[in-house]
Amino acid sequence: MQYTVVYVLSFLAFALAFMMLVQGLSRRVDMFSFRNLYLFGFIVYQLISPAIALYTEKFYLFRVSSPAKTSKIYLLFTVVYIAVFLLSYHRLKLASWFAKKFSGPPRDIGDSFFIGLAIAIVLIALPTRFIGPHIPFIRTVSVQVAIALASVAAAIAGWVWSNRRFNLAFTALMLVIVGSSFAISMVGSFGRRAMLGVLMGFAWGVYHRRVRQLPPARMLMYIFPIMVGVLVVISAFTAIRDNRTAQSDVRDTMQSMVSAKIDKGLKDILAGQATGTAALWAVEQWPAQFEMRPLFSLQYMAYWYVPRILWPEKPVPLGNTTARLGRVRGVNQDAILLPPGVIGYAAAEGGFWAVIVYALFFGQFLRFFDELIRLNPFNPFILLPAGCTIAQLLGLARGGISVFTNLIVLSFISAFVILFFANKMFGRSVQQSYYAPWPQSR
Repeated sequence: MQYTVVYVLSFLAFALAFMMLVQGLSRRVDMFSFRNLYLFGFIVYQLISPAIALYTEKFYLFRVSSPAKTSKIYLLFTVVYIAVFLLSYHRLKLASWFAKKFSGPPRDIGDSFFIGLAIAIVLIALPTRFIGPHIPFIRTVSVQVAIALASVAAAIAGWVWSNRRFNLAFTALMLVIVGSSFAISMVGSFGRRAMLGVLMGFAWGVYHRRVRQLPPARMLMYIFPIMVGVLVVISAFTAIRDNRTAQSDVRDTMQSMVSAKIDKGLKDILAGQATGTAALWAVEQWPAQFEMRPLFSLQYMAYWYVPRILWPEKPVPLGNTTARLGRVRGVNQDAILLPPGVIGYAAAEGGFWAVIVYALFFGQFLRFFDELIRLNPFNPFILLPAGCTIAQLLGLARGGISVFTNLIVLSFISAFVILFFANKMFGRSVQQSYYAPWPQSR
């Protein structure tokens, strides 16, 4: 039976990828919408990763005692989640109504001033990144805000450069801004998301200023080299990150990445690491072995903002405890994070009905951002803050769903606030004819 599940999971992965491609080329849904980026992560971490584990019967780190039985339950949860998620995203109107409240008349700003704003944001991000972590109460938030600011600075650089890519002065400034932002993202970081945030922020700016309006075939030809470059960099970092520590500096990291085995890092990324096994393990263990915490991830979205120094007994999400509960060997069980993905979280936090609730929630959560982008297709003061959340979005299907949701919100608000004041002080109105909503995500 488990091999049948493997084939069905593989088919679902192919079907979702085909749906995204067809709808993107026909412009029914933007190729690089929040929905599609999330589904890409879902395909890797919740479809391909468990399919590989079931097919090879190599359950990395976690023990799955009854794969045949567990795989059937996992498949049921997955099919229900996908169906309800798409229904929520395309049919429910709450997020669309809410997005209209954040939209307004179109505004623009001169490229020269905008590139200067990007430099100013980098200068703000530097002390936020290096001084903020030493200040009690804002230690965790300051790091995430700094990464968001670095990402939006890169997005601004991409936005400006895409329209002036043959201007040497603007190209030089773009390289300085993106390079500085990239360095900020690498310092003291073990994970890939900070680095990915800067690279995807730059790509997001280029895409929405120029590439999005090209015919589909040209659009893919234009964006493909950028995406390949991003994938190579992230694969190189993935291949060497096990040898890094929080004290590793930028120079050492760059030197290691140059000689990294790209194919090894790419294989780890596409295999979803241990997420598939962790998800299957969670489905098997709850409620048989452990007590459920109903919809705890939704509760933790509120808890997360309370500093642990004020609440030492603050509960922790499932990803922080899976190594200890699963008796994973060879790791620091109290330090390592092994999240089981959205299906695993739902299995441990209510089972079938939690799958439905989380699918409804994330369908509307992502539709809000896509609708905000659709309603403001030429407004960089809204488009670019959304772009600094992409790294968190790609990991949302895998990571701690409560934490990643908060990081998306925090990143967006941090960048939005700065651009909001810049818009109020220096933005200028553009012709109302440019304010036509983009004919996508209908």
